[in-house]
Amino acid sequence: MAEEEKKTEGEEQPASGGKKKLIMIGGGAAALLAVAFVFALMAVPKKPVVHEYAGPFVAPMFVEEVRVNLSGESRKRFAILSLNVVYDAYDEAYYAGRVADPLYGAELKDAVLGIASTKEGREIVDKANKPVFLEEVRQAVEPLLFPVHIGVSKAGDSAPPTDPDKASGLAFGPGPAAFRGRYWDHVLKVDAVAKTIAFNGGPEIAFEGTETALEVPTADERVVFVDVTGLAPEFQGDVQIGVKGKIVKVLWENVLIN
Repeated sequence: MAEEEKKTEGEEQPASGGKKKLIMIGGGAAALLAVAFVFALMAVPKKPVVHEYAGPFVAPMFVEEVRVNLSGESRKRFAILSLNVVYDAYDEAYYAGRVADPLYGAELKDAVLGIASTKEGREIVDKANKPVFLEEVRQAVEPLLFPVHIGVSKAGDSAPPTDPDKASGLAFGPGPAAFRGRYWDHVLKVDAVAKTIAFNGGPEIAFEGTETALEVPTADERVVFVDVTGLAPEFQGDVQIGVKGKIVKVLWENVLIN
């Protein structure tokens, strides 16, 4: 019995014990590989987000048809206009927000009526003049539908351009808005401490802090007018500036000349 007990004690461990040891080693290696994988992911730089226009999208220009008296006719005539807008934008829903703005609706009708009221019926409907009329409307409506925005407004993505940037307090000043660059392609580099502002890294423009219509030159030799009176005194950083879409063309939905 003693010899058998000694033999038993001297025998090698069962195969099952060896398997457990191998499993433990394998698990440790897997853990090391997982950690290495995580660090590898952290080391890879993130790709920059690229903002591009989507579209084209189509939407009615007016909530309701617009009636306008025509010009230069032998008898008084009028037109009833129902137009569509074909547009590109970062977000299709942007247009709905603009249409919901009562000020936009009033300005839109005023612009279209101002053009149509100078036309005779043939200048709106005949084959040669129709494209000219629709292009005039497009040029008049585009700055209203897609105004230039500065920064991010508290009122949301489709807020009017008069709303200041909620982070910096920078706002538009009174003056012609000829600049039509894309919003995500352009920034104003603002240093409220040094009291300087620059467009896309261009020449720095100094200011006192009381200017309501500071001229900042753009890359295409135009200017934007900004109001720095509400600027946060410690703000230093970039503020996006530009439009969030464009009108591709204006189309007829229905036009009636009477």
